[in-house]
Amino acid sequence: MKVIFLQHLVNVWKVGEIKEVNDSYARNFLFPKNYAKRLSEKEENELKNKKKKDEQNRIQKVEHRHEIWEKLNWKNFEISLNKDASWKTFWSITEKEIIELLKKEFKLDFTKWEIVMTKWHIKKLWSNDVFIKLWSWKMAKIILNVK
Repeated sequence: MKVIFLQHLVNVWKVGEIKEVNDSYARNFLFPKNYAKRLSEKEENELKNKKKKDEQNRIQKVEHRHEIWEKLNWKNFEISLNKDASWKTFWSITEKEIIELLKKEFKLDFTKWEIVMTKWHIKKLWSNDVFIKLWSWKMAKIILNVK
């Protein structure tokens, strides 16, 4: 029986991993503890399509990395944060906001691991430097002007 794992177990399986397991092992151990669920053909096709889409996105990035670098390098972006009277910010800017900004501006899909910030999150107003990994040895530097 094919199952997809829902939880990570160190040195055994990872979340989202698909394996063929014995029926009794799945019924008696994996399903009751909610470690895995049965993989249907529909879900399997969806996962294959998602994997194919991710691979095409990666190939596109590799083929057009110089063009992407020229578009992104030293580009200024403006983001606003709420603040009180003493200029303290209520929220911070994380990788998620930067990914959405790049997706909206350039229609490029980046992951959290491709965004490198000098600090864990940005709370400082004015300009902040953020780096985007395009390939192993090249990064584009963007400047976030926080208002």
